Amino acid sequence: MSQAKRKNTTKQAAMREHAATRDVLPFFKKGRGKVKTSWWNVTPSGDYGADLETGMAYAKAFLPMMMYNAGASDLGVIVSHMALSGRDRSKTPKDWCGIDDIALGFLMGIGGSLQAAMGGVAIAAAAIKHPEGTLGPDFLKEVEAGNAFNPLRRNTLLHDPHANIFEVR
Repeated sequence: MSQAKRKNTTKQAAMREHAATRDVLPFFKKGRGKVKTSWWNVTPSGDYGADLETGMAYAKAFLPMMMYNAGASDLGVIVSHMALSGRDRSKTPKDWCGIDDIALGFLMGIGGSLQAAMGGVAIAAAAIKHPEGTLGPDFLKEVEAGNAFNPLRRNTLLHDPHANIFEVR
């Protein structure tokens, strides 16, 4: 097999893997015929807390997509489809929120995961700088357990939303 053919086969396999990962997302609906593909096919329950939790779970399900080059642009398409899906203003007339509560939970989950990643980089840097402590092995355990990207879960109404995440209290 030629190198070009092997490269094409590898690329096709990667495309199939990306599509398979995308297709199992709980909010993704693949289009067929005249039905358009939707990257935000959700039905909020109307229960704010439950919908936020659903959105957070959807964010966690999406994170493996970030392993692909297309992951960042996929996130952009999801946010665009959130805006296009709108919401039923008769059921949720709140003017302060332009997206549904599941979308809000999803974005909070993605934002929390980004915060966790920033914290993880800082912890890894500190562990490298001070290898004599247990910070490195302890952090490695959290990474291996799959906890490195778990979003921070604190209510900013009870905490200072303007505080630095690295601030020691």
